[in-house]
Amino acid sequence: HNISAAVVGALAALLLAKRKLFTALMCLGVFHLHLLCDLVGARGPRAVDIWTVPYLVPFSSVELSWSGQWPLDGWQNLVITVIMIALVFIIAREKGFSPLEIFSVRADKLFVKSVNDYKSNVRK
Repeated sequence: HNISAAVVGALAALLLAKRKLFTALMCLGVFHLHLLCDLVGARGPRAVDIWTVPYLVPFSSVELSWSGQWPLDGWQNLVITVIMIALVFIIAREKGFSPLEIFSVRADKLFVKSVNDYKSNVRK
């Protein structure tokens, strides 16, 4: 959760990806989106349990935080999770791929087939 991790991740993407610059920039963007989500909604169960992000470690001890942070188990995160899971199914149905493709092409194809088979059975 700091700038060093962002740079290491982007460098790894730069070295390993086919579309090097695009992938490295996307890696940096997603990393910072993750940090933003932590700042917005990663508080502990009590209002005083604010999650901080030590963004400039090891260069500085400054930590980022936000007093309006909602709890990690709050309704807001639940709604976002349900929406994201629904989008995975919609994309699998409409586009023919899912996040499983990152780990296994075979598992991705089985998942997409299952989603499409379910869609076909619902129409009958």
